[in-house]
Amino acid sequence: MRGKLYSVGIGPGDPELMTLKAVRLLKECDVVALPKGDGDIMTAKNIVNQVVNIEDKEQLIVYMPMTKDKDALAKAHQEGADAIIKLLDEGKNVVFITLGCPTVYATCIYVHKLVLKAGYDAELVAGVTSFCAVAAKLNVSLCEKAEPLTILPGSYKESSKFLDAPGNKVLMKSASQIAAVRDELKERGLLSHAAMVERCGLPGEKVYRDLNEIDEKSSYFSIILVKEKEFDK
Repeated sequence: MRGKLYSVGIGPGDPELMTLKAVRLLKECDVVALPKGDGDIMTAKNIVNQVVNIEDKEQLIVYMPMTKDKDALAKAHQEGADAIIKLLDEGKNVVFITLGCPTVYATCIYVHKLVLKAGYDAELVAGVTSFCAVAAKLNVSLCEKAEPLTILPGSYKESSKFLDAPGNKVLMKSASQIAAVRDELKERGLLSHAAMVERCGLPGEKVYRDLNEIDEKSSYFSIILVKEKEFDK
């Protein structure tokens, strides 16, 4: 009998934000698949090990390069899918962990879709999203009553037209364009409506209620929340 793939969100960083389902699946699975970028630190693994010791489990490292090269990405995703499929053919259940939620800008989704396309059983397991954790850290709501909410990458080329739209905005993955994003907000008089959290729930967490104070070399894990109403500084 074939195994099953579970792509599991483990939350944004605080291990206490892992869901009961994520913990159960990690305890029950045969193999834990771990995403690894171009550095040596596997943040997701460090978070999980604070709740579930996975060192005695079989582990699969899935390389996820930080690049925009479509061919390099496609190659890495296919290699990850092939490695997981091999384990599924051995009858092993695999949990592929990802920061936040696998349904929101998660690199694991590309591997997940390839496994599904190959005819294997695969399930997405929702996790606490980073932007929800950021709003909680700032002690504000993301949206109230009929307020709309727009979520987009901070580096998105057409982000400016969304900034002019009504409602609240979440700008994710803004690090490489953080200065440009700040300048766009400043031009629109929105700096007093914005705040940022860097590495929310992770070591080195920083909260910026004044975007003039941000480091232009901010972490990849930086999220800006822009509200229709001004923040209480």
